[in-house]
Amino acid sequence: MMKFIIFGIGFLLSNLLLGQSWKKIDSIQLEARDSITDFSVDDFHNMYYIRNFSELNKIDFQTRRRKTFSNQQILENLNTQNILQVTLKSGFFNLLVLDNQLNPIQDLIQFPIETNFSPTLTALVDNNYVWGYDPVMQRLVLWNYREKKAIRQSVILSEKTGDEFFSEMVYHQNKIYLIGYTKCLVFDEYANLVSVIPFQKFDQLYFVNQKFYYSAEGKIWKFDLQTKTTQLLDTPNGFDYFAINNRYLFVLTNKVVYLYEFQKHD
Repeated sequence: MMKFIIFGIGFLLSNLLLGQSWKKIDSIQLEARDSITDFSVDDFHNMYYIRNFSELNKIDFQTRRRKTFSNQQILENLNTQNILQVTLKSGFFNLLVLDNQLNPIQDLIQFPIETNFSPTLTALVDNNYVWGYDPVMQRLVLWNYREKKAIRQSVILSEKTGDEFFSEMVYHQNKIYLIGYTKCLVFDEYANLVSVIPFQKFDQLYFVNQKFYYSAEGKIWKFDLQTKTTQLLDTPNGFDYFAINNRYLFVLTNKVVYLYEFQKHD
């Protein structure tokens, strides 16, 4: 995971709101013989992690039982933010779709060389379509993976500067969020650019209830898309990974997951 330095101190200071707190309520030891290379959770509070880029593991929140999945390919870019689906990159730009029991639910989504479409970022829409961002084309493309052809695409992204790198893409309620070093581009379902939101560099990012939760320099921040305000979460500094859902914050440090619950104040 790449480590970046926060960009735009003025942006942070002008929007910073302190006060949201989280109470630690539990800790869970993960069984991993070697390094953990990705980590996430779903809305049922189940935990997922990739071991050494090769094996996906799921820890059931209620029973603490572990399930595993491996297809003998490199596994990365774990995404569990669809309530019943898990997606991850398998091998070279192929997209693997599993159910929340780690069973493949469709054929591997591939992007053949002859299509001239090699997205580095993808966001699954349904059983036929996936949004993808191709940095060579500098376009956002809605891809029919059944028929292996583009359905619609954005214009060349003139908002992207020559040295900018987009590292996350989120699809939610017919909107696409393409997040880069200094800005978030928001598109409608027809790939029209509708807004540009100033942003900053980050390590991980989650989209929950119209808010971006992201980590930078060992801290966790919340950016509200409606109010355009940024808030520092009151959690311990320094961790390997974090994940969040509608109820809990999960912080992974040295193969131990610490579970936090939001505290409401009078």
